[in-house]
Amino acid sequence: RSCHDLSEGGLAAAAAEMAFAGGLGVELTLVPVGEASRLSDPAVLLFSESTTRFLIEVEPAKASQFEATLTGLPLSRVGQVTSSGRVQIAASNGKPVIGLSLAELKAAWLKPLAWE
Repeated sequence: RSCHDLSEGGLAAAAAEMAFAGGLGVELTLVPVGEASRLSDPAVLLFSESTTRFLIEVEPAKASQFEATLTGLPLSRVGQVTSSGRVQIAASNGKPVIGLSLAELKAAWLKPLAWE
């Protein structure tokens, strides 16, 4: 359905921007990517701007087919689209990290552009 790179603002920015575009909510769980503690730190997982990473939205009925197409490549299911109008992100232990409405996030996102 949609795809966003994580190169400008990381996972948090990509998830928020995708939610803005669709006017829907999202629930994500951060997935640690290595044994090193810096790779499981929520701030690193949320905002790392490393290239060649993407947040991809796939219809639930097509998820298995999509995953099969990418066999052998690093891939993790991290969440789902909701109708809540909120971006909710939890650490891998379930502890909430972000829980804000689209309106709150969009206001913060647009604030640097609100010149007087």
